[in-house]
Amino acid sequence: MTAPHREEPPVVIRIYVRLALVALWSVGAATALHSQWTATDPHSRASFRGLSVAPDGAVWVGGTGGTVLRSTDGGATWTADSVPGARSFDFRGVAGIDAHTAFVMVASADTARIYQTADGGASWTLQYSDQRPGVFLDGIGCWSARRCLAAGDPIAGRFVVITTIDGGAHWSPLASAVAPAALPGEAAFAASNSSIGTGPNGRAWIGTGGGPVARVWRSADFGATWTVAATPVTAGGASAGIFSLAFCDGRRGVAVGGDYTKPAMPGAHVAATADGGLTWTAADTAHHTPYLSSVACVSSNGQRYIGVGPAGTATSADGGVIWTSVDHDGYNAVAAVRGAVIAVGADGHTGRITGDIP
Repeated sequence: MTAPHREEPPVVIRIYVRLALVALWSVGAATALHSQWTATDPHSRASFRGLSVAPDGAVWVGGTGGTVLRSTDGGATWTADSVPGARSFDFRGVAGIDAHTAFVMVASADTARIYQTADGGASWTLQYSDQRPGVFLDGIGCWSARRCLAAGDPIAGRFVVITTIDGGAHWSPLASAVAPAALPGEAAFAASNSSIGTGPNGRAWIGTGGGPVARVWRSADFGATWTVAATPVTAGGASAGIFSLAFCDGRRGVAVGGDYTKPAMPGAHVAATADGGLTWTAADTAHHTPYLSSVACVSSNGQRYIGVGPAGTATSADGGVIWTSVDHDGYNAVAAVRGAVIAVGADGHTGRITGDIP
């Protein structure tokens, strides 16, 4: 049975968010908010969680109903399509390589699949399929067109980690003896394809929750070996922990999350690192931020971040220490692309911010 933390928040929670935003979320100075996001048309009413920007600026999005979006103009316009034979699946993970090539990943109870396109979505190849009891992939990322990693919840006490070095023609599981060992109840969240991340020089990260402490697993050798560090992000329940990681480079990054069943409630939801994830310190110590399902770095100096969740959008201009509410529009995932920031969410909700990030 799919664990509760992997499901969409129930309708009553979404209603609660809309009613409680003003009362429960006051981030930074009390200023009047207006929408920072310009709505775009994805030509789909799917729910979107997978979001990836390729090195050439192409944007790929995965969603329910086997839906895939692609944009080659920074998210201003979209092409929507579906992968044949995958309409019953939710593509919560996506890794864009360029305007022609991308991987999409199925996140579903007892079903893990990875598809690849090399022709801009005109055709797709099923590269990986796993139907073991308990298998559930949480995210996918790539270092190059040929070298990628996907990771998922523990089976027999060890996180599932699979890698490819030939563009997905073959995916190899990490041996159980060296795979990351989970604490009781610990797993990862497939909320925005960003609890799993890849970085320069073979770095990779897995953010966790669901257990007694929220942790970050770190690899510096393309996922072959892993070390772990505890974080101060709120944990202690199946619905709480780290939901997203963002690194501006190999050293500076933030982890965000919270409890998705309390989406507007502020708390200890942000941690920061300056050593590539070896250690993490509390950020937003005033506990202003609500639950954030996704975060992105939007500056090369490692100072500016933007985070989104069902309760709205928040930004930080000081490396994640202080956060300011800039919008109450809810999204699931966010990413930066060449002079713009893109966000995607439920019911075909897509938005874009251009120019300076507030």
